[in-house]
Amino acid sequence: MHSKAVDSHYEVALVSPFLLQTLGHVVAQKGANAPSLCRGLGFMLADLDDPSQRISYRQAVAMIQRALKVLPGQGLGLCVGNQNVLGTLGLLGHVISLCETLRDAFTIGERHQQACGGIATSRIHEDAHQVCVDIDCLLPYAEVQVFAAEEFFASLMVYGRTLVGQDFMPLRMEFMHAAPTYADEYRRLFGDNVGFGCLHNRMILAPHWLERRLPNHHALALRQALELLELESAHLHQKLDLIQAVERAISRDLQGSQLEKIASDLNMSGRTLRRRLTEHGLTFEALLEQVRRARTMGLLANPGLSIERITEEVGYSDVRSFRRAFKRWTGLSPSAFREEGSKSACSLAL
Repeated sequence: MHSKAVDSHYEVALVSPFLLQTLGHVVAQKGANAPSLCRGLGFMLADLDDPSQRISYRQAVAMIQRALKVLPGQGLGLCVGNQNVLGTLGLLGHVISLCETLRDAFTIGERHQQACGGIATSRIHEDAHQVCVDIDCLLPYAEVQVFAAEEFFASLMVYGRTLVGQDFMPLRMEFMHAAPTYADEYRRLFGDNVGFGCLHNRMILAPHWLERRLPNHHALALRQALELLELESAHLHQKLDLIQAVERAISRDLQGSQLEKIASDLNMSGRTLRRRLTEHGLTFEALLEQVRRARTMGLLANPGLSIERITEEVGYSDVRSFRRAFKRWTGLSPSAFREEGSKSACSLAL
């Protein structure tokens, strides 16, 4: 599991809490211990009730992998996607509901998909005979990619039926992974024409669906909501650029990561850096702790490193301060965390 993510935003908090919140609910419904999915990740299930919360891909991967390990072969991605509603897309969902046609909804959804905090990205292309919705999940874990494809397309079925009616149905579904043991559930959700071992993760629709008018279209409300969405998207990109720059600077020298030094590395004053972070609801201390936590989880996976050495590597002044921080993150001491199934726990947390 020590594979390096190819997504450059792997450590940045982008994933919506709704996806993981619903995953927790599904796991609990199936009788498993949902709170344990968050162990050592820096948040609890209750934190996912905050719609403004965002989770890093690293944390999301860990939680999804744990759920799949606890409940293997049960189509968790399908279950999670099937429980979504248009409102889980936040402002984007509101804008989509106000569109004039399904084509408009797809176009806006694709353009602003990052705003909804999913783990897959989509693109749409069409010809005279069909419309294809393709998705990619760039996280380099096969089981997470399967989950992502299931969740996205099951959600899309829910959204499509909410917008244009219960008769919304694809011509064909294609999945890159092999047919799972629960393949019948795919056919129940998507119809009989489902293929596995294909070259794409793809939903194929008849072109007439894109011309269907949506019942809640309102031109003025759409224009106003779209303006807000454009502002939110611009703010998100500015926030991501700032977070990535600060986290990269911190990662280069954890031992010397003081605000003034990091600000100097970024060619600004400490006051300017703190002000820019505050504008995005961030603090330097929170970003520093996030980088330290991620680095700590990686180092703990190496049994040859002592707690004292890890303390030094992640920039804490003494072991006592490090232990106190780690207890706050996980509820355990570093040694106890290591002893309690360290191999599986740490591989999932990376």
